Amino acid sequence: MNATYVHVQDYAGWLDLSDWGLVRVIGSDRQRFLQAQTTNDLRPLQEGMGVYTAFCTPTGHLLADAYVLEAEESYLLLLPPYAFGTMLERLSQLIILDDVELIPLQEGLGVLSLQGGRASEVLEELGLEPPVEGELRHHRQLWQKVEVRIVRCARTRWGGYDLLLPFEAHEEMKTALIATEVLPIAPELYEVLRYEAGIPLYGVDMDERTLAAEMGPLFEARYISYTKGCYTGQEVLMRIKARGHTNRTWVPLRVAADAVPLRGTLVAAPDRADAGWITGAVRSPMLNGAVLAWGFIRNAYTAPGTRLQVQTDPPAEAEVILWH
Repeated sequence: MNATYVHVQDYAGWLDLSDWGLVRVIGSDRQRFLQAQTTNDLRPLQEGMGVYTAFCTPTGHLLADAYVLEAEESYLLLLPPYAFGTMLERLSQLIILDDVELIPLQEGLGVLSLQGGRASEVLEELGLEPPVEGELRHHRQLWQKVEVRIVRCARTRWGGYDLLLPFEAHEEMKTALIATEVLPIAPELYEVLRYEAGIPLYGVDMDERTLAAEMGPLFEARYISYTKGCYTGQEVLMRIKARGHTNRTWVPLRVAADAVPLRGTLVAAPDRADAGWITGAVRSPMLNGAVLAWGFIRNAYTAPGTRLQVQTDPPAEAEVILWH
């Protein structure tokens, strides 16, 4: 098992998310404007709260996933790097007579993420106070004369925090984290951690060809409201919900393979050659080193325990598994 993996599990590690994009949304129409564009309900938000959400096309296909924070009479919107520029341009074009302004913060404010089993203790050791319980709860605090926004954000199965702070303070914060024995999490390790947490990445596991409802019940519960009223893509998503399912769903597989299957590798069922495909796979310590893959599988074959075959060379046996 990777030593850094164990360290994050038992203590903590940090991620540099400075390529993610932050936008501040201000103006008296900000709630009405974003409410009409996003899949989740912003109306219950109060200061210090946040919500996961997504942006869709009118046909219900995903343009981006994000989180929105209610912060000082504005919203803070965090977008993944693949989608930031496109979504900023798209949202700007939709502002016509609305009292709304989008202020990109990517040149001044960035994100470091502290994750792991004892992340709360690390915060306290740095002199920072964890927000109250609840995903995406957040508050501001001064650290070394710099304002830091601390956001409860579980990017691993052990939970953690996003730290929103000026770029000029990033190196000082990294130095402080390393001094408290918090290790940097390499991209290859984070791929393992996020798949073990069941977290898809836009541009890898989902894109503009993916229906939001295809991402499965965990994604739906976190990102989609079916009761909030009208928003872009809502009609299609409601129709899918009324029908009961999509044609395919993003599900986890245990794969008995010597080599980790590549993204795009096809998956077959005994009675169907095109049962689905893999979006990503890793060797998982949670599975004692076996391959954990995630992929889009036709719904006839998504029940836990279903036997499939991943079309590697040679083909590898696979099984749909439960994952929480």
